[in-house]
Amino acid sequence: MSSPTAEQESLAPKKKLGVLGVLMPGVAQIAPAFNLFFTTAVMASLAGPSVPLVFLISAVGMLATALSLAQFSGIYPSAGSFVTYISRALGVRVATAIGVITIVGYMITFGGIYIFAGQYIVANVFGVTSTGTGVNLLTVVVTLVYGVIVTVPVIIGLQFGVRVTVVLYLIEVAVLLVISLAVVFQGGAEGLSAAPFAWPSGTEASNVFITFGLAVVAFGGFEASAPLAEETDNPRRNVPIGLVGSVLISGFLYVLGSYAVISAFGVSKVGDFAKDPNPFATATVRFLHVSSTFAVPFLVAVFLVSLTSSYISANTQTARVLFAGARGRLWPAILDRTHPRFKTPWVAAIAFVVPSLVLGSVMQFADPADAGSVLPTLGIFGVVIMYFVTNLALVTQFFRLRRAGVRKNPILWIVSPIIGMLVLLIPIWGNLRPNQGGAFDLMPLLSVLLIAVGVVYTIVLAVTRPQVLAAAPALLEGAEAIEGDPVPPTAVRV
Repeated sequence: MSSPTAEQESLAPKKKLGVLGVLMPGVAQIAPAFNLFFTTAVMASLAGPSVPLVFLISAVGMLATALSLAQFSGIYPSAGSFVTYISRALGVRVATAIGVITIVGYMITFGGIYIFAGQYIVANVFGVTSTGTGVNLLTVVVTLVYGVIVTVPVIIGLQFGVRVTVVLYLIEVAVLLVISLAVVFQGGAEGLSAAPFAWPSGTEASNVFITFGLAVVAFGGFEASAPLAEETDNPRRNVPIGLVGSVLISGFLYVLGSYAVISAFGVSKVGDFAKDPNPFATATVRFLHVSSTFAVPFLVAVFLVSLTSSYISANTQTARVLFAGARGRLWPAILDRTHPRFKTPWVAAIAFVVPSLVLGSVMQFADPADAGSVLPTLGIFGVVIMYFVTNLALVTQFFRLRRAGVRKNPILWIVSPIIGMLVLLIPIWGNLRPNQGGAFDLMPLLSVLLIAVGVVYTIVLAVTRPQVLAAAPALLEGAEAIEGDPVPPTAVRV
């Protein structure tokens, strides 16, 4: 087997992550409180009380995708994550294009969520609900400060960032469980019912497929464990546990939380739930018997905890994907620099956050009403494309390994990824469908342009620096992955 070269150096902290350390970034980036607080009401307006069923089915589909990444990470533990996996199965050109699409997608997504966080803080913490240039400026300043706050833990160190993530996530989950269990144990408003797990009928039956896209997107971020492989102890075991565990834990919270909040209003009054601007606050007041003056600001704080935990995790994983891609010379080499003291990919972390903050700030002045919805909807499309192609890559790699004499389980390597791809077609169609209304009428065109960015970048790289694409497969994996690769790529110096 090839011996690792200096170019194949991995991130190597003094103390590596265990199972909990690699699991937490995935569950935290999913941010269940954020999605339950702001997604379930929209889903209920479309699918009626069947939101828990939608989350349950979506969890099964996303588990299939998590299993695909788990199979890859069990062989190629690498900070490159999906870029490494796809390059091994479908070639470095496809991996480069998908890498660019995904990273730009993440930047767009978080640009929208950053500015949404700024808007939320200005409205709910500072109490400013008016509009105008002054408010836009205040929102941008708050957003920039918040961006610094969630980037510092990523630069200081992986262990520090994970500790912060663990604390924030435990607070978030504890609150969700207390509210949900209080509703369930008290029987809800009308008694507990199996109706939320029944397929809807009438108009809701035709609208339910739209909600699947929202539910699938709600699991976005579970892959945060994969880029931590080079900083994880026994990554071929622990990273797969982190990937699958993130989906299982989050799926449980989504099903329980959505069932509880619908039960808090009652199945017959799901319309009231769909119209409530803060349904979890209403549930807290009714079943924990506290005043709304306490419940509303308390849940505002929980929301910010959920969002902050998600940001730290997202910045942690994406910085490592950028680092690995730069190590493979797929993007500027400066991104593979590590901090001289903390040994973290600090340049990559800043390079990911700054464009998101700039994009969100520009959108705040251009279109503040749609900034927090249009950008995440567009950006998450790039992430979903990555999930889809990773599933496809696993099927391809099954046959490649088989030809090399390496046998793999066809259930996990063929059936499971096909299920994942079928589920992912739902949110893909959600972005590409025409006549979505308002600013979203541009979503199909913008989604295609996002794909075009990755394709054009790869074509230019192939024409101007073909030697980079030849060398990338070996450099992407890192030393540990190369040592255990059953069919290692040949190292080529650039």
